[in-house]
This record gives sequence, C-alpha cells and structure tokens, in this order.
Amino acid sequence: MTGAPMTKAERPARAYRTGPVTRALRWVSVLATIAITAWLLIAYPSLPETVATHFGPAGEADDWGPKWSLLVIAGVMVLLSLPLAAISTRPRGFNYPVEITESNAQTMYREGERLMVWTLLFLQVVYLGICWSVVLVGGGPLLVIGVAGLLGASILAIVRMVRAAR
Repeated sequence: MTGAPMTKAERPARAYRTGPVTRALRWVSVLATIAITAWLLIAYPSLPETVATHFGPAGEADDWGPKWSLLVIAGVMVLLSLPLAAISTRPRGFNYPVEITESNAQTMYREGERLMVWTLLFLQVVYLGICWSVVLVGGGPLLVIGVAGLLGASILAIVRMVRAAR
C-alpha cells in the first residue's frame, strides 16, 4: 500500500444494504430500551427508598443506595442506547483496527455496523439485568450474559475485520 491512509472524509461511500437481521436487532434494541425504561418508571413508586446498587459475581446485592439512583441509570442507558442505534447506521466514520481501502471498505462498514448493533443489543441485556435485579431480584444471569455478549461481540468483530483486511 502506498501513500497516506485515507481520512474518514476520503473513505468510499457506504454502498451495501443492511441485512434484515441487523435491522431487526437494531429495532428490537431500541424498543427494549424504551420498554425497560417504562417498566422501571412504572415500578419506581413501589420500590423502597434504599435499593441495591451493586451486585457481586454471584449476583447477590453487596451495596445499596438511594432509589433515585435508578433514574440516573435509566437516563444513562437511554442516552447511550438511542444515539448508539443512530450511529450504527453510519459506519463510514468509525475507527477500525485496519486501514480502510477501496477494496475492503464495504466489508469493514458492514462489520462495524454489526458490532455496534450487537453492542446495543447486549447493552439492553445488561440494562434488563440491572433492573431485574433491583425490581424483582435474581437478574444476575442476565448481567453475566450481557457482559459476556459485549466482550464476545467485540472480539468476534475485531477478528472478522482483521481477517477481511488480508
């Protein structure tokens, strides 16, 4: 490869069509954000003034705090999730582990979009696990699945991008 790497503005335009699974998972994740937040807001008045705010490796509560801290979690999750869903549709501007070229751009964009959508999905699993643990107790397995999914999606996407760049 000769010359300087392309800037994001110089990269080829996105030309591929997003697959139906990726589109569906994006929408499921957005709807999950809204549904989980609504559920938390509906349950909020009936919660005690002090709620679990941290959970140990086995899923048991090991720290407590004020009930209003759940509103902060809800706000953070909405402010992370909805922009992430929107950003996932613009993979041309992402940072990639390999140089973007004319020949690999569409593959990289597709993998970047998939990574963002799977990240969004597993973020909702974590969010559901947090809310489930506080409102109903026992959401530890969801937290584990969500965190493992976030890690797995990241590793898989990076491996696929590096392989596709060869």
